[in-house]
Amino acid sequence: MISFFLQLNPGKTQVIVFGPPNILNQINIGGIILPGNICVRFVSNTRNLEITLDNHLSFNTHINGLKKDCFRLIRSVVKKRFIFTNDQMKLVVNSIIACRLDYCNALYFGVNEELINQLQLIQNAAAKAVVGLYKHDHLGDNLKELHWLPVQFRIQFKILLIVYKCLNGLAPEYLTSMFRYVDFNHSISLHEPRVVSHFGERSFQKSGPKLWNSLPIELKTCSSIDSFKS
Repeated sequence: MISFFLQLNPGKTQVIVFGPPNILNQINIGGIILPGNICVRFVSNTRNLEITLDNHLSFNTHINGLKKDCFRLIRSVVKKRFIFTNDQMKLVVNSIIACRLDYCNALYFGVNEELINQLQLIQNAAAKAVVGLYKHDHLGDNLKELHWLPVQFRIQFKILLIVYKCLNGLAPEYLTSMFRYVDFNHSISLHEPRVVSHFGERSFQKSGPKLWNSLPIELKTCSSIDSFKS
């Protein structure tokens, strides 16, 4: 680090090990002692780019915190609903709630179904705030009317959009290098790497090709991002 003119700040440095519980339970290390008698502790949760990462990559802590923040914001917006038109209300909710649900949501691919349901509760509450329904009212087809994809499909859409950019030269090289075409059953598909763990199944390198190969040819051959999104 010294050769790069960097200095370690032990007060801001954390070490986290990701893995399944059966592996992490075998690790019994409290911290790392560095030169200068500096101790850096291991943690079970850390925060990076506003995303809370736990050592199981379950995102349980992050999603619970997101739910708490979003419902607080929804309650605050609903109290002021009388000053907004429906279009203005939709714009406000999109700005402060929907963007939070969509932020880095590709990370949620493959997480526990219960956590996906928690995210869906946030979106449902946001939709009710826009259309003027109460907490226990039935939402019906309001998500379709708002042109909002359910949370599970928003996650898949985000991954597919990134894959589209990778295949059309609109993404960084470190992402585009993850994909290559193969000839499978007389059709051109993306190579799906073989994985042996749940973490591998959730990885972008695996989930991207898997979702892309399931698309109809009409979507794969869209000539622009706008046509792909529509």
